[in-house]
Amino acid sequence: MQLRASAETVYYTTHFRGKSRVKGLDSECPFTKAAPNTFLRVSYMGNIRIAGCKHCCMRWFFTFNDIECKAPAAIDAVVYQNIDLNIHRSANIEGYCTGMGKGLVRVGLHVGQCHGFGIFNAYTGWNSVSKIIVEEIEPPVA
Repeated sequence: MQLRASAETVYYTTHFRGKSRVKGLDSECPFTKAAPNTFLRVSYMGNIRIAGCKHCCMRWFFTFNDIECKAPAAIDAVVYQNIDLNIHRSANIEGYCTGMGKGLVRVGLHVGQCHGFGIFNAYTGWNSVSKIIVEEIEPPVA
């Protein structure tokens, strides 16, 4: 659902149920960016987990048109565990990204491997409604 909150701000919210992945795209939100010089603020609210492994790590991250954010930085979170647990952790992953032009931007939430680790059993949004919110905002004033 895309809403216009003011002349400068557009919100997009999507809800989804849990998805189990070892690697790849968990959810994607199409967002129409109104201006070429604005930032996108994205956030994921839900739970994440890895299970069935020891000394393991998985990484959740946002992409914009299938490319990770470079400016100002990647928007990501990692879960590492040293013993085999099955704990679903509440997570809030959020950040800002710039560098996309005006028009359609496909905002994706992915899960993948941490640097130096293999692929493990990851889950996003177990037994709850998870949310991805995308907001277009004006660039900061210097």
